[in-house]
Amino acid sequence: MGVMRVIDRTGDSRVAWKSGDAASVDRAQAIFDRLLAGRQLAFARPAAGPASAAERIWAFDPSAEEILWVRPVAGG
Repeated sequence: MGVMRVIDRTGDSRVAWKSGDAASVDRAQAIFDRLLAGRQLAFARPAAGPASAAERIWAFDPSAEEILWVRPVAGG
């Protein structure tokens, strides 16, 4: 089972999927694609890894335990 966490101005929303359930994977994939097109940044944590093992991803990975979405921050 995996979960996508979308952190934005409305808070922290979650989308879960189960790798054996095609409908939940398709739903998560569609949300991933929409957020990616909106220029948000996705980071995935592998099932057996610590939070520090998270890496930026550009494609949906249904085997990821957790995908975290954040907006880019500009500073200077």
